[in-house]
Amino acid sequence: MKKNREKSSPILSGLIKMFFDIIKHFIKDFENIRKVKKIDSVAEKFSNIEHMIVRLEDKIQDNRKYIEDLKSRILWGNIITIILLLIIIYELIR
Repeated sequence: MKKNREKSSPILSGLIKMFFDIIKHFIKDFENIRKVKKIDSVAEKFSNIEHMIVRLEDKIQDNRKYIEDLKSRILWGNIITIILLLIIIYELIR
């Protein structure tokens, strides 16, 4: 039964094997390119998030300065109000 089979040419079998190896290589390259694109996309998103965090930190610093200024104004406003109340009380008692 095996004698009836014709042997395929070693060149043809080598070419077929090489063809499938090349196809397998291109498939792996395509998958790697997709992974790199995903990594680049993720890197870009991280870059955007980092930029937004830096801007947020700047806004937080500005808000802290603004809050400190408001605290100072309120403190001085309260001091002036207390002094004026003491003057009014002193005038009423006198």
